[in-house]
Amino acid sequence: MLSRVTGRRHPGHGIGRALCLACAVAVGGAGAAGALHAQAAGVVRGAVVDEEGQAAVPGALIVLLPLDGDGPSLEFETGPDGRFARADVAPGLYAVTAARGARLSEVYRVRVRDGRAVEIRFVLGPGRGATPWIVADGPQDHLDELFAAGVEANRERAYDDAVTWFTLATGLDPNCIECHYNVGVAYSALERWADAERAFRDALDVRSDYTAAYYGLANVLNRSGRPVEAAAARDEATRLTLAALEADRRQAAESVERGIAFLDAGNLEDARQQFEEAADHSPGHAPAYYWLGVVLTEIGRPGPALTALRRALSLDGSGEHAADARSRIAELER
Repeated sequence: MLSRVTGRRHPGHGIGRALCLACAVAVGGAGAAGALHAQAAGVVRGAVVDEEGQAAVPGALIVLLPLDGDGPSLEFETGPDGRFARADVAPGLYAVTAARGARLSEVYRVRVRDGRAVEIRFVLGPGRGATPWIVADGPQDHLDELFAAGVEANRERAYDDAVTWFTLATGLDPNCIECHYNVGVAYSALERWADAERAFRDALDVRSDYTAAYYGLANVLNRSGRPVEAAAARDEATRLTLAALEADRRQAAESVERGIAFLDAGNLEDARQQFEEAADHSPGHAPAYYWLGVVLTEIGRPGPALTALRRALSLDGSGEHAADARSRIAELER
């Protein structure tokens, strides 16, 4: 359930105009209203049908996201007849949507009142998405919950469910590149290659240098019998990876230079931060670990200093600082 899942995501691509294919009408009788009012709850009920507006869709996921409070999100499924009903909905304003796999409805805003029912008829179809107000008004936490639910579904190999959750997340935030990517991962696991290709390309539409999407696309194209295109995607992924590594190395070298300047000035704490930053940016940059070992020795932290100096030697055992690193290690081990 949404209320049980936590998680974070790292949130580009416009919001398409979706067709208005559902209606929401407040209805209710006096007797039912009195009983529900005593429980301070309303009813959300209705049906989900296919794109033609005819056949019922059983097992469709209905999601209610509260927009005017911090109450829990609700999710439940349609029955065999494509209908649904939830009688314990707290009064308030909600975004409501239906989904089955990657088939979505429009997202609607409805107000639930004490002792009354809101009836909604959803029509599912591809390419639907959130309208601008839900992106503007929807709490960030709900996007995080949808993403986390998708991650959990992928982990449990419930790939159809993962598609649903991540697709809902892209409807709420079309700029969620990891959402598009994970839709591609789930479709790849299902061997639905055309759908996976579309999802990976959606991720690249958001950010054209997203290396992971190129690797995913290369796998999909290869499995689809398109080796030339697959090789091109893999080459682009490799190029982007090497470019990123070189950028990280340059940034690490600059951090090391700043750290040395702080060290020469006697500012040991800022020097340590610069060397640690260099190691974070480029874990294979030996000078970052050598100088980190030096400053940690000066600070009086021999254990971490030994770890850093040994790491420097493992990365470059014959470089500029190798002999001094060995000497320092021997001194610290006495």
